[in-house]
Amino acid sequence: MTSSSPQASNTEPQATTPKHSTPRPKRKRSRLLTVRLSRFLAAAVALALVTMLAASALAMHSWMSSKLDSSLESMLSRLEKNAELSLQQPVPPPPPPTAGSQNDQDDHDDDHGPSQSNSPGSSASPSEHGPRGLRGPGSAEGQLQLIKDDDEIVSGVVKQFDVVELDSAAQQQILSLRCDRHGHNVSLPNLGSFRVMCGQSESRTLVVGLSLAANNSTLFALIAVEGVIALVVILGATFIGRKWIRREMLPLGEVAATARNIGSQDLIAAPTVDTFDRVDSSIAQPGDEVGDVGFALNTMIDNVETALQARAESEQRLRQFVADASHELRTPLASIQGYTQLLQRGATDQELALSRIASESARMSGLVEDLLLLARLDAGRELASDPVDVIPLAIDAVSDAHAAGPDHQWSLDLPEIDDEADACTSCTVLGDESALRQVFANLVNNARIHTPAGTHVKVGVQTIAGTASAPGFVRLSVADDGPGIAPELRATVFDRFVRGDTSRSRQGKGSSGLGLSIVSSIAEALGGRVDVDTLCEGEGKPGEHGTTFSVILPAMEL
Repeated sequence: MTSSSPQASNTEPQATTPKHSTPRPKRKRSRLLTVRLSRFLAAAVALALVTMLAASALAMHSWMSSKLDSSLESMLSRLEKNAELSLQQPVPPPPPPTAGSQNDQDDHDDDHGPSQSNSPGSSASPSEHGPRGLRGPGSAEGQLQLIKDDDEIVSGVVKQFDVVELDSAAQQQILSLRCDRHGHNVSLPNLGSFRVMCGQSESRTLVVGLSLAANNSTLFALIAVEGVIALVVILGATFIGRKWIRREMLPLGEVAATARNIGSQDLIAAPTVDTFDRVDSSIAQPGDEVGDVGFALNTMIDNVETALQARAESEQRLRQFVADASHELRTPLASIQGYTQLLQRGATDQELALSRIASESARMSGLVEDLLLLARLDAGRELASDPVDVIPLAIDAVSDAHAAGPDHQWSLDLPEIDDEADACTSCTVLGDESALRQVFANLVNNARIHTPAGTHVKVGVQTIAGTASAPGFVRLSVADDGPGIAPELRATVFDRFVRGDTSRSRQGKGSSGLGLSIVSSIAEALGGRVDVDTLCEGEGKPGEHGTTFSVILPAMEL
């Protein structure tokens, strides 16, 4: 009574509480995959064994029921044949035992009542109640009979070697069953469960039955034995399965350890990119789930390592770019500031000072323009896409080079020009004319600045024939027979602010280190590429040295 009052008191507030006001807490579950898999294995084995246990129990119950029905059918047939002897009649007392044969004794027992032996199937001292058939030698423990003739009902059940008469409630319960010569289960108060079968014989209703106690005991024993076996199998399967799952999950633990090791590193503050640990190659083999995860993790580590390395290199280039750009801009600004102060004090020739200021201003303006061009190309800004004949651009570049570098030898290498069209029909590309002029100018200036006097520089234009499936190309080249590019500079020759002299002195003849970088960016923006072929003295045959820059652009389809 005391436990019901709190429950009653809690029901009233619940009626006024909103439906979703208090979320139901989630059930805790084990985080270990091995534990969850072990539980799943145990549940699967238990389900399979329970299913087998239920199936075997049902099969056993069905088999025993069919056996009982067969026995009941035989008992009912015998009772129908001897129906006139089944009603209760005065039973003469048995004669005294004689020295007759056993067969005579058996015949006497069949005719006049139970035998005097104490066999399990007979009563030692039977009662005079109930059907006569229950008092014969064929009666057994748990056997039931009911005979209804008009309004007369005779019934009984053998219990503890005695015939117990059924009460009226039990009789009516049995008679309420369908009389279809099929077995039916019925539970009688104080007597237990029985399997009964009802049949009709003339005006009589005949019912026979057998106790289900032995069947139930057998079925219970079967279930108990199978349950113990199932429990042992479940425990054994769980233990073995958990050991096997742990062994199979060991490689996954190594994968997790590798991931944790990478996750514990400070990738932002790290000044350099160290080589990360990898999952062992014996584990990271595609083919199973663990191998796929290990292989995917190693692939991800490779990509992360590459990205971090690229980031580190980009940051280094950016720092170098800022330092070089600051220096390149600071130098002309310092010259302009110095000459301005001299002019203010009247300490120098005005014409010379103004000339130097104009020169440094032009230099600074050109550097700023180059930086802006690179910024626009880096931002993906498209250049103009107009038909441009590169032959006049090459001729103009050589003409300008003759004026700027008279101490060099300049020549042209051009394809044959159609006299009628007065143009090279295959030397036209889609691009920006001003950008292409800058390509020629930068390549020619690079050859003039970084080669000694007397160097022969050849500016050429060549056509590369295409195929039916691929268009042709136009090759713009600037070749010199100078000393070549040093091996340590070849990998970074197209990087920004890379110069032949690593110092920032003015001995570099005005080179800012942006010319080749601009050439590379323009070529990529126009769908082409730039290559370099260089050979220093001593790397080839005697007398073979020089550098050739080639810009390869797609030819315009005519």
